[in-house]
Amino acid sequence: MSIKDKLTNARETTWLLDALTEEDIVAAEFAAAIASSLQTQRKRLGLTQKELACRLGVSQVMISRWENGDENYTVATLAKLSTALGLKLYNPLISV
Repeated sequence: MSIKDKLTNARETTWLLDALTEEDIVAAEFAAAIASSLQTQRKRLGLTQKELACRLGVSQVMISRWENGDENYTVATLAKLSTALGLKLYNPLISV
């Protein structure tokens, strides 16, 4: 049986999701959205990870970790990133 056949015939499982809390899922969604926005905007501006890293005074590895969602962001880091990339931070939890 091929891998494709195995995947097609595999039973759906939720064991991984069952172990996550609602907060875990929301946090993962936020992290993925932030990482995707950073990478998309960096590329839109024609910047390499190394060039963005130089602007921020961090390593290229750190940019990669942020874009892959492997590193948590502080508010200060998000402010630096948004300024460097010309993005506006929006927090739906704060009403204006």
